[in-house]
Amino acid sequence: MTTAQDGSVAGWLAGRVPELSPPVEVHRIGAGQSNVTCLVRDRDGREWILRRPPAGAHDRAAHDVHREARILRALAESPVPVPAVVATGRDEAGIEGPSYLMERAPGAVLETEKDAAELSPEERLGLSEHVADVLVTLHSLTPADVGLGELGRPDGYLERQIRRTERNWVLWGELSEAAAEWTECHRRLVRRIPRQQRTSIAHGDFRLPNLLVERGRVTAVLDWELCTLGDPLADLAWLVDDWKGPKEPAIAMPSPTRVGGFQHRDRLVDAYSAATGLNVSELPYYRAFTHWKAATLLQGVVLRRRGGGLGDHGAVAIVDLESTVKSLLDESLELV
Repeated sequence: MTTAQDGSVAGWLAGRVPELSPPVEVHRIGAGQSNVTCLVRDRDGREWILRRPPAGAHDRAAHDVHREARILRALAESPVPVPAVVATGRDEAGIEGPSYLMERAPGAVLETEKDAAELSPEERLGLSEHVADVLVTLHSLTPADVGLGELGRPDGYLERQIRRTERNWVLWGELSEAAAEWTECHRRLVRRIPRQQRTSIAHGDFRLPNLLVERGRVTAVLDWELCTLGDPLADLAWLVDDWKGPKEPAIAMPSPTRVGGFQHRDRLVDAYSAATGLNVSELPYYRAFTHWKAATLLQGVVLRRRGGGLGDHGAVAIVDLESTVKSLLDESLELV
């Protein structure tokens, strides 16, 4: 969605954002394949962020943007940095379905090595420590204290995630060339699920590209659509899987840390373990799980691309995506 002037969105916002100065420009930002993120800019240069589900058929539970807005509002008074929610809407003229508007928090997203190279070596090192601190802070919150005690079931996180991922694969992966590898990963993961040590607010996709960063500090944590009550080590696994060193290949997506100057992932894990008191000896299992789940989700992207549901935005050849699915599953098998 990219328009020079979007009067329909301006009309929807008029009664919700008093300081808005039409006309309004709306531009899609980011290349994510999940909820759509748009930058809204008014005549005076003020900016907001609009979030809405992807076009076409999708899992409504996984793309419930109003649930995401509720989580952001609940965390607004917590030590976890999040953008403020400004307005929500549902199937109203001008917004074409459920959406919410949030503030444009300061900072930039680090999606690539080039983005990370803009930081000084001191900022990269400081950011390494702050990212770990923010994750520790999130997992140290008592869900009920911030109004999120009913966000999900408190135990059995991995079992539920595995069952849900299996259901998605039934829908998306039947024709995948990597079906045998997926099935073997599933068998191994089910056989040795580790004991859940703690129930925390789990972000569900805690990675550098989902953080806003300014001067080596995290200014906001974004993309809460997968958040639930769950096993905090799953969040740690998502973080370290994306935390590649300069000599490590990036499998599914660019890894900003490959530019160098960041702490080694083992330092992050040690700092997290020391701060939370959690035993991280089973982290390879959690990393295997995240690779397996990521492969399943990516297979869904393959299916939507075949059906034209993603348009041309961020287009990647289907054959490349299918190769990435297999690479993720191969690494999962090694880890588990």
